[in-house]
Amino acid sequence: MAFSRERNMDEKEHSRHEHLTGQRDVADSYPRSFVRRGKSLEMRFLSENSLLDLAALQSLVVSALPEIEIFMPHDEEYLRRIFQTDLSVLGVLAEEKLTAYSMTRYPGLGKDNLGRDLGLAEEDLKKVAHLQAIAVHPNFRGYGLQRELAAAHLQVLESSGYEHICCTVSPKNPVSLKNLLSCGFRVRALVPKFAGWWRYILYKRVNQHSSRPKEAASEEEIGVACSDIDGQRELIRKGYEGYRVEHIARDSEIFYRRIE
Repeated sequence: MAFSRERNMDEKEHSRHEHLTGQRDVADSYPRSFVRRGKSLEMRFLSENSLLDLAALQSLVVSALPEIEIFMPHDEEYLRRIFQTDLSVLGVLAEEKLTAYSMTRYPGLGKDNLGRDLGLAEEDLKKVAHLQAIAVHPNFRGYGLQRELAAAHLQVLESSGYEHICCTVSPKNPVSLKNLLSCGFRVRALVPKFAGWWRYILYKRVNQHSSRPKEAASEEEIGVACSDIDGQRELIRKGYEGYRVEHIARDSEIFYRRIE
C-alpha cells in the first residue's frame, strides 16, 4: 500500500537542522527488530546508499497500483534531496531486502507547504512537517507495516520541535486513509493536487507544550462515501473533520464530526 505527497520542492526550503535536536535520542532505539507472520523484519533509518533500492521499490509499487492516480512517484533527484536531511527515510527490511519505507520532509515556507491548504498562519507554516510518502511491497501488505512506519516516524517528528504534521491521501486509497486516521491524523481538507487528482489533506498537531487544537466535542457523526467529493467538501466547509473510515460494500465510507 502506498500514499504520496507533493512533488515540487521549493529551492528556498526552510533550514531545518536546528530543529532536529532530540530526534537523535529517538533514533538511538533503532535498528528495531520484530516478527510479523513468522517473518523476521528490521526497521532502521536509511542513508543515500539505499536510494536505488528505494527507487526500485517505488517503481514496483506504482506498477501494481489498481489506479495510477493513487500514488505520485518521485524522481531520483527528489529522493536524493530527501536523503540529505538526517532521519528522513525509515525502512523495513526482510533479509536485508527493502520491503517498505516512509519519508518525511520539512517544507518551510515553500509554496507546496500543506499548511497553506489548511489556512495556517505564516509563523505556523515554519513549524509544519510532511509525512511525505509511505510505500509497502505488494508481497508484504497486510503486515501492518504502513501503520508501523507512520507511528515510528511520528515519534521522530514529535521530538523535533515541529508542531503541525500534514500528509495527503487519495480518496481512492481507503486502506492508507484508515491506517493514518488510526495514528491520530484527521481529514481537514479535500483539494485537487498534482494533475488535478483529489487528495485528502490530513493533519495532526503534536508537542504537548503548545496550545492544543479544538477537539470534536460532539459524538454526532455523518457518514459519506469516499467517492462523494462534493459531499465531503461541503462538510469540511461547515466545520467537520474526517476521523474514521469503514469499508461498505464496493465503496468505503468516511465518517465526519464537527469541530467545536
